[in-house]
Amino acid sequence: MKPNLTKKETTGEIPIAGDPHSSFLVAKLRLHVEVRELPAASVLFVEGEPGDCAYIIARGSVQIFKEQDGSPVALARRGPGDIIGEMALIDDLPRFASAACETDCELLVLSRSSFLGLLAARKDIAREVLRMMTARIREGDAHRLEELEATNEYLRLSHIRLEAALVYRDRILAVAPYPIVVTDSQDRINLLNPAAEILLGHRGSDDLWNCVVPRDPAVPAQAADGLRNKASWRGEIEVDVPAGRRLLCKIVAVHIPDSGSGESARLWVFEDVTEVRTLQEQAIEQYGLAMKGEMAGEIAHELNNYLTILSGNIELLPIRLRSNDPTAVNRTLESIQQAITRMGVFTDTLLRSRHPMGQRSQIDLNEFLLAQIAFLRPQKRFKTVPIKTDLGTNLPKLECDPCGLQQVIYNLLLNSADALSGAGITEPAVFIATRYDPEKGVVRLSLADNGSGIPPEVMSRLFRERVTSKPAGHGIGTLTVLRIVEEHGGRIVAGQRDGGGAEFVITLPIPAVSPQKD
Repeated sequence: MKPNLTKKETTGEIPIAGDPHSSFLVAKLRLHVEVRELPAASVLFVEGEPGDCAYIIARGSVQIFKEQDGSPVALARRGPGDIIGEMALIDDLPRFASAACETDCELLVLSRSSFLGLLAARKDIAREVLRMMTARIREGDAHRLEELEATNEYLRLSHIRLEAALVYRDRILAVAPYPIVVTDSQDRINLLNPAAEILLGHRGSDDLWNCVVPRDPAVPAQAADGLRNKASWRGEIEVDVPAGRRLLCKIVAVHIPDSGSGESARLWVFEDVTEVRTLQEQAIEQYGLAMKGEMAGEIAHELNNYLTILSGNIELLPIRLRSNDPTAVNRTLESIQQAITRMGVFTDTLLRSRHPMGQRSQIDLNEFLLAQIAFLRPQKRFKTVPIKTDLGTNLPKLECDPCGLQQVIYNLLLNSADALSGAGITEPAVFIATRYDPEKGVVRLSLADNGSGIPPEVMSRLFRERVTSKPAGHGIGTLTVLRIVEEHGGRIVAGQRDGGGAEFVITLPIPAVSPQKD
């Protein structure tokens, strides 16, 4: 069958090459060689097989092709008066390519023995054959020279483009505000930009982790595991860098499968967030103080209610003593005693709800929540908004910063109470639920309300920027909540509550301890 050829040249048909001046040679050779008539698609010889004869085309056209990636690729087309496979007349090398009749052909088959005979008996015919062979060699040399010149020009232009790309790369790296480092797969530094040189200082080693020393020695192994399993790794670590500096850095590492040399590489981008984190922590602290100041007003209001009761009854006591009415005196004393008892309970709740800032400890989450609820319930905004609980059983101890967790709970519950205030809800309520997932080793804390829910324009920006639906809100509360939850290694997801309203679900990891027993 005729091979399904792919043209090497994509700009048009491969022209038929022939020797129009060799018709007399064809006529003379007919008397000394075998003449074959072959139909189109007949294969004359196959690439790689031994050759012992050449073919002179008397009529028709022949296509020369090579196998590349399992498919034939056309190299040339030969026409009348041309010679094919001529190298078989002088050496025993395998065929360089394959040949097949493109049309019906008449071919003169010139074997090596016939050619040697012509050299002795018919030098005129042998000379013409040799002329055709040398012409083919010159044609091949000229073609190879053209290809070589084209290749050299391509390499020259590629070199120019490569140099331009390298200059462009260096300019990008030079102006990049973030430190960028390229290492091999063993974290040996190959390239770094000026910002990285400032970060790393004078390098006494090419090992990345000797220049950037994490406070947590497990970080290099974590990064290596992440890069093996995924295309990238992200981390936020505290590092020691030269000149005795300690920085908090965000790091993004990307695996590069082939750096151009056949070897894999790694791209590391550092971001110094030390100052940003300091400002965030200050903002969180200031927000906490502002919230505590607001709650202090609530506390003062509540204490003032108790003091009003005490003051009124103390004023009544002398009058009732002069009236000599023991029953009225006893009622007044009971009212004073109840007010003092309630004040004691209230202040005890205040004391139990306090926790040192930033200190971690293990807590019983349910007991912790009940203490916060007991503190919030007497406050004015929760007078008409009950807090309903659904606390799970067998929750393990939770390791956390109680002060930070308290700030999260207060923020979300106060937001719910404010959203329900004036919303026209018939039976407004706030809901708190806890659950333990032993398979995932996490505790889930859900805080929700039955209000109008989170507006879509707020939901799309929540936890990403300062956003609030309150007329006088500043929008930093949810960012503070996110930051505190992330510091605990947890996640927070906002959504719409089944049945209406907003819901925030916080997932927190737990230490490896046994669950509590009922």
